[in-house]
Amino acid sequence: MAVKKVFWIIWCVFLLYTLFFAPKTDQRSKSTGVYVKQLMFGPWNDIDPYIISLFYFLGIWPLVYMSILLTDGQNQPFNGSLASCMAMVLGGFILLPYFALRRSECGKKFRINYFVRLFESKLIAIGLMISTIGLILFAIMFGNLHEFRQEFDRNQFIHVMTIDFFVVSFLFPFLINDDLKRRDMDRDKQFKHYFPLTFIPLLGPLIYLYQRQPLQQTNNSKIQN
Repeated sequence: MAVKKVFWIIWCVFLLYTLFFAPKTDQRSKSTGVYVKQLMFGPWNDIDPYIISLFYFLGIWPLVYMSILLTDGQNQPFNGSLASCMAMVLGGFILLPYFALRRSECGKKFRINYFVRLFESKLIAIGLMISTIGLILFAIMFGNLHEFRQEFDRNQFIHVMTIDFFVVSFLFPFLINDDLKRRDMDRDKQFKHYFPLTFIPLLGPLIYLYQRQPLQQTNNSKIQN
């Protein structure tokens, strides 16, 4: 119960900070609309690669969450699949309420349907891993941390997007224990191995998704076409 209160507190602080304390976009920087349009459709020539990579990292994160929330969130007060989809736009603003409302026991019963089988595929984890590594290399090789820091300090969109990345990175490990139990991977103390691993932003969770055992049909689950 105390953990749920912490999630609500973080959500309130994040929301209040975004609305009232995050730096407002000054005239030297792009507006949010221009940034989003250019990041999605180009051109990228006047946008620092660290910003480009960060933007697409936040597009990868909801797919990582989907790989667990499709089962974990089927019987939750807040549907996990809906939370994953909304996270593509709202990020931590929508995932924090999911965690605050989430009940661990609800994740034990689930249905293995088409979408669950799709996101169980190792190809999803491999594809997301290749994309993540490519974006990391792109940022390191061509990015300028000084320019990124300037935009972080003077552009509200970049500022909030950066904080959001670390919020969604912080939340993911709290799903691991129940996901291990659903896969009968909790008997040999694998939680002690995977829990700290998943605190490594994106790469840790993707390694976990690749290494985890497949879901099995049990008395608590059934397969649907």
